[in-house]
Amino acid sequence: MTFRKVCPSHNGYPGYYAYEYESYYDPKLKRARQRMVRYLGPCDKEGNLLRPPRSRFEGTTTFLSGGRLLAFYPAVVELRLQELARRALQVDEEVAAHFVALVLNQISDGVADEHMPEWAQAGPLPHLLSFPADDLTPETFKRVRSSLCALSPKTNTMTDRGVELQKALTRAWRSRTRERPGVYYDVTKVDYHGWANPLAEPGHDANGGISMVIGFGLVVSEREHHPYLCQPLPGSLHDSVSVEDVVTVLRERGYRKLRLVMDRGMLSQENVELVRGAGYHLVGLVRGWDWETIALASRWSEEEMERHENAVETSRGSVYTRAMTVPLFGLPKVRVAVVVNPRRKMEAREARDLALLEWEKGTLSKERIEELRRELRVQNPKLRAKKRYAPGLLIKSAGRRGAEVDPEAVERDRARDGRFLIFSTDLSLNGPEMYETYFARDGIEKVFRTGKGELHLEPIRKQRLDRMYASATVLYTAWLLWSWTERTLKRKLPKMSLAEALRLLEKVPWVRTGAGKSVREGVPRLSGKQEEVLTALGATRYLPVV
Repeated sequence: MTFRKVCPSHNGYPGYYAYEYESYYDPKLKRARQRMVRYLGPCDKEGNLLRPPRSRFEGTTTFLSGGRLLAFYPAVVELRLQELARRALQVDEEVAAHFVALVLNQISDGVADEHMPEWAQAGPLPHLLSFPADDLTPETFKRVRSSLCALSPKTNTMTDRGVELQKALTRAWRSRTRERPGVYYDVTKVDYHGWANPLAEPGHDANGGISMVIGFGLVVSEREHHPYLCQPLPGSLHDSVSVEDVVTVLRERGYRKLRLVMDRGMLSQENVELVRGAGYHLVGLVRGWDWETIALASRWSEEEMERHENAVETSRGSVYTRAMTVPLFGLPKVRVAVVVNPRRKMEAREARDLALLEWEKGTLSKERIEELRRELRVQNPKLRAKKRYAPGLLIKSAGRRGAEVDPEAVERDRARDGRFLIFSTDLSLNGPEMYETYFARDGIEKVFRTGKGELHLEPIRKQRLDRMYASATVLYTAWLLWSWTERTLKRKLPKMSLAEALRLLEKVPWVRTGAGKSVREGVPRLSGKQEEVLTALGATRYLPVV
């Protein structure tokens, strides 16, 4: 409901001015409040308008990413991003503000450096970060990247101050959280679209083919997935080889008593020894089967495993897990959890039993015999003669089919149906904790999906090596703002994802209207849901309304 309000002049001259106000209910203060809707013009003491208001109007500009940028700006303030960038990069306030603009562009529109001036001038960043927008050029943001990492052509050495910024930001978020000392490490490969880059090499791309790719190694925290480090890697470098470099970097940065969780493709006895030698613990999936791991997986019967006290609830039902302490990977004591997935167990048994039944009793063509031989597998006679583990359910024999079923192999296979092993060098973990710790690593896959989607990680076209390292720090910072904002939203609105919130805020533009010294900027009136989201994120305090 609107009403007219008459206010006396505050500039020392006699007179009155009329405004249109409205009343509304503030749910936070739990009381009615008033706000101005529009200025009506000069009036007499009774509110009668003397003349319409004079105004000069040159136009209105609308920046459509205003709501998205405002969502992430509270994280910029809370983490003191501009101040830490100024100190770590050894630059002035204005260059630090330009770095923040570069990161917020990465997290919103992902425009190229040559279009950054127009993008920054149109939005709320000059207002929020207090830098002059008229002087921006593409060179402005190239200088920012050079302040992150620069290559000297004379000495052929690289100065990477972005590493110091990553360290400072990691200290900042760790000092404000109670994260457990667990981290996830993984590598993603990103397509390279360019002519020459020292890191671009043939490797496996997202489609399973071979193309020119660049790797990015990322270490994130276990619970909230805040980043510890991000670094570019050669595209052809195998994931397992990169472990040594990452462990060295973590140790040099002073991170102690961490617990690493890595993909099974990175796990080997050498890497286990490497991680333990650095003083870190390791949690992972035991790779492959041999006599030792088969014995461990078969240690407990179905009746001993599938009890309610061993159950772990998952999004697809439940699994059963039970742990023991045994020697493994050359270490005298390792915690090993046997995990049984009942659904996979039944599927494996049904498929194997039907195949064995067809092999023994069916009338088979030559083509079907070959198919079943590949499916059931014939054991290697050399391995069998040396009493080494030979995978397969068939052994060679005379006759048309050339093989027969090995009953002992079938029983061994049946005993580990639906079972796998998880290990931990941290002896304090029990079976459910090891299961939940390892499979929470799906969160880093979400990080990579977000990086390639909302954070505009790919495709890469940069050719210089120093620009790649600078991009790694920009990506690190963009992901930190994303994960920190997601954490804040989760606390206030636990049923809403950050992606949903951003879709809602996409309809909140930043509007600049007026002329000369009378320019006003801000956002139009918000809907109730939009205001609720921005309030939950702490953005409304930075939000002038036009």
